[in-house]
Amino acid sequence: MRLRLFPKFTILLTLLAVIPAAIVGVRTMAINREGMQVAILELHTNIAASLADHIKVYLENLDNEILFVSKTMVANMSWADRQSVIQSLLDTNENFVSVSIVDRKGQELLKAYNPALEKDPKLLSRKDDEAFIKFWKDPARSSISPSYYFEEDPRINVIYPLGPGHCLYTTISLKNLWDKITKTKISATGHAFLVNDSGEIIAHPKTELAKKKTSAAYLPIVRQVIKAVSVGSSEFTDPQKKKEMVGAYAPIKSLGWGVVMQQDKNEAFVSVRRMRKQSLLLIILSMAGASVLAAFLAGGLVKPLVTLTKAAKHIASKDFSVRVDVKTKDEIQDLAETFNEMTSELSRYDKMQVDKIVEEKSKTEAVIFSIADGILMTDKKGCLQLANSKALETLGIPENEWHGKSIFDFVSNPSLVEIFKNIVDNPKAEFSREVDLSVGELNRFFQLSAQQVISRDKLQEVGVVTVLRNITLEKELNQMKDDFLHSITHDLRNPMTSVRGFLRFLIDGVAGPLNEQQKKMLETMDRASTRLMGLINDILDIAKLESGRMVLSLAEIDLSVIARRTIELAEGQALKKNIQLKLETQDGLPRIAVDPDLIERVFTNLVGNSLKFTPENGTITIKFEYTQELVKTSIVDTGEGIPAEYVTKIFDKFQQVAGQRKGGTGLGLTICKHVVEAHFGKIWAESAIGKGSSFIFTLPRSLTVNDLLAQSLKTKQ
Repeated sequence: MRLRLFPKFTILLTLLAVIPAAIVGVRTMAINREGMQVAILELHTNIAASLADHIKVYLENLDNEILFVSKTMVANMSWADRQSVIQSLLDTNENFVSVSIVDRKGQELLKAYNPALEKDPKLLSRKDDEAFIKFWKDPARSSISPSYYFEEDPRINVIYPLGPGHCLYTTISLKNLWDKITKTKISATGHAFLVNDSGEIIAHPKTELAKKKTSAAYLPIVRQVIKAVSVGSSEFTDPQKKKEMVGAYAPIKSLGWGVVMQQDKNEAFVSVRRMRKQSLLLIILSMAGASVLAAFLAGGLVKPLVTLTKAAKHIASKDFSVRVDVKTKDEIQDLAETFNEMTSELSRYDKMQVDKIVEEKSKTEAVIFSIADGILMTDKKGCLQLANSKALETLGIPENEWHGKSIFDFVSNPSLVEIFKNIVDNPKAEFSREVDLSVGELNRFFQLSAQQVISRDKLQEVGVVTVLRNITLEKELNQMKDDFLHSITHDLRNPMTSVRGFLRFLIDGVAGPLNEQQKKMLETMDRASTRLMGLINDILDIAKLESGRMVLSLAEIDLSVIARRTIELAEGQALKKNIQLKLETQDGLPRIAVDPDLIERVFTNLVGNSLKFTPENGTITIKFEYTQELVKTSIVDTGEGIPAEYVTKIFDKFQQVAGQRKGGTGLGLTICKHVVEAHFGKIWAESAIGKGSSFIFTLPRSLTVNDLLAQSLKTKQ
């Protein structure tokens, strides 16, 4: 599916407008969100730090007052004066519950108290008090007890040194301080609380939690404040409530306390989410506006192009009267004006070319239809697109009813059907084959050649053109030539046999003794007659093989045995040129049914041919390979090589490579070809100039006498 230009422009312009805005918007949102989150955490941090400072100042003030009182009491001061000093301390600070002087045994000796906070004022023993015991371990320093609740009042005990055998034992109410902490809130869920160094709650809006000193160590932020040395903030999950939380903390190391400020994350960051929603809405509205604007701009760009496209379609259908009217006052208007000028030129050119095209078409048709050979062209489906009168006549196709119809509607000859089927199935393959179209006693032979037709720019496959050349006369002339040659050869055989016989009598001295000169002349005549007799036998053998009259005498044999025998016979000739003969065979080479004499002749001809064209110090190798179906034999030499144009021709009668004069009749390879094909095998050559040659033939492993009889009957028919 093709995407039209309008949506392309719209998408492109929209993306150009939206992507930068979206990136900037998203980045701005991220920055604002981070800033707001930092501000919220800073608020929590400031509150926690402020509460911690307030606690420190609160206790420092109390501490200063007590230290002042303790320093005021001199050793020789009367107990009445001491009572007055202590009472003045309680009168000036309502947070003191009681102040007493305690001896080393823990017995209160003197005590002043705040009637509003102390309901049962009496002298008590402090000997079991943990803070008291801790103090006397280091009496030079004050000692502070853990916080505790007396009824609803949170308190701590602080012990100060007072001379060598006494101490000042103070009980301080923390209610005002605790109220300050527990009443500190942010929105609905944000609150502050105080923990000790064990993570136990000692001040909380829910007083019961503080009274029971409920452990809050399960909260990550509490674990952080216990270990912290300075203020900090954190986002964490409450493992009990399964809620996301934010908060801050401030440690009070002097007391082992920590202030914690926490709030539900959803509530804390509600403004962040509100800002994000508003930003997203603005971005979406901006994108929508950009899309509308992009569509408007794209329409302005595409509309004149659509007009040009419609006009181009009219021109494609050869309507040159169309004109386009575009008033955009830019390059597109220039294009439209140029388009109109081009249309005018095309109209003028079309009028000029029509007559010329008609004339050229007539000439082309005249040439095609006057050619003596039959010419026809089929498309990819085998439908006729072109045919001259000779092709119609040859194939018996009606004169005016063939165009666009399948070639298979008109041909019934099995050979023709097979050929055209091969042409349709393999249009790119060049094809050439002889076909017999004889009718009764009228002989008709045609050479069919097919080749693919492509456009001049080689981008379009037009079809396949087939040429039908009548070769009946050539076949008859070749047959007459072969018959004449075979007849003459046959007539020469008997006289030549007699001549060779009498020559042997003369050479053997039957007619009388011979001198050296006479004997040499007779031996030369004998060699010439032997060569001539070999040529006669080759011609007669080819005639038999071509006519199918050569009878094969099958016998199972190991081809490597024939190869070794051939090498032994050729060793003498190979030694003259110092050529090395090798035999390479695959293990387990099977025995196959062949005519031993004919196959040995193939080996002899191929090895002899290689010896002729292999230079001195060369190598000739006979190789055997086999599969389940056949045995493959290769005769590989390091000779001169064969030009590419002769690789297939050298198996034809009397064919020799031009420029290679090594003797011979040009029949040896032809005999090899016919012998191998008589065994239902194949033979071919592979060669390159300067790289040697390989003559390869394959023979079936399953050849039987019945196969030969079936082939003989087919040939006779």
